[in-house]
Amino acid sequence: MAVTDPFSKPRALRRRMLPLLALAVLALAAAGCGPAADAASAIDQALVRIEQVSARFSGIPASVKDVVKAATADGASNTADAEAMLEKAVRSSFDADVASAEILEALERVGGETVDAEAFARAADAFEDARAKVAHIYETQDRTAAKDIEAHLADAEYGQRIRELTERMAAPDLAVETAFTAQLMYRAVEAFSGAGTAALASAPEVKRKADTQEAIASLRSSNENEKPVPKQVARLDEQARLSLILAALPSEDLSVLSDFYQSAGGKAKRQALVDSYTQLANQANTKMLQDYFSALADHLKTHPRPQQQ
Repeated sequence: MAVTDPFSKPRALRRRMLPLLALAVLALAAAGCGPAADAASAIDQALVRIEQVSARFSGIPASVKDVVKAATADGASNTADAEAMLEKAVRSSFDADVASAEILEALERVGGETVDAEAFARAADAFEDARAKVAHIYETQDRTAAKDIEAHLADAEYGQRIRELTERMAAPDLAVETAFTAQLMYRAVEAFSGAGTAALASAPEVKRKADTQEAIASLRSSNENEKPVPKQVARLDEQARLSLILAALPSEDLSVLSDFYQSAGGKAKRQALVDSYTQLANQANTKMLQDYFSALADHLKTHPRPQQQ
């Protein structure tokens, strides 16, 4: 089954289709008629939990305020109006439920031996517990618990296993996608009061879509003057965060994760997850900007710029 564009359909239709899509995923898994199919499905479910697929997509709307705050601090004007339009465009474009279902479909098409499904599910549970533990350490400034994590990171063998695993996991690549979306939002806020905004917003829809695609491609390939967060900084921050979580894991769960991400099947599933996530993020980014500039065009009809009067 080919991955379709979930953002090309009206939102109400997508909502009605979502339960059917979820049932289809379950039906396809059941069609395997055996423990192997059930094990593969359990591994896929655990993998999207570990890599926080749903949380990343659903967290995009909440990041609008931080992006607008950064743009305002850098001198952007009329940001209140821009924020309202941008938040609406983001919420209509990033659907975590649809994204998770699409990614599970992509993972299901990937075969290959990985690890024991039950052990991997337990490791996923332990990973989520470790994530919560690290968050608690920061909140409470628990130095005793922090020293245990620091000891694991400082240990030559244990620390090396952790560093290798942070390189193999999908999370750093997904963090780059989140940073890239924030950069697009930052540019959209800046553009609200830009000199060429009126011309862009009032351009024919076909040209506006082409300009949007060109802007996305140009910004993705750029590594200069990246705001609010450079993509490479986002990657390194995510690896640092992962290091703390992995250092808080029991040794047996760390071994299971290492075995999975080193296996041929695990590598294939990891790449399928990143590819599918990136495709969905690109679709969402495109829709977000198109909706935003469409709303801006409507805004300018009732709030023309001084040079238009």
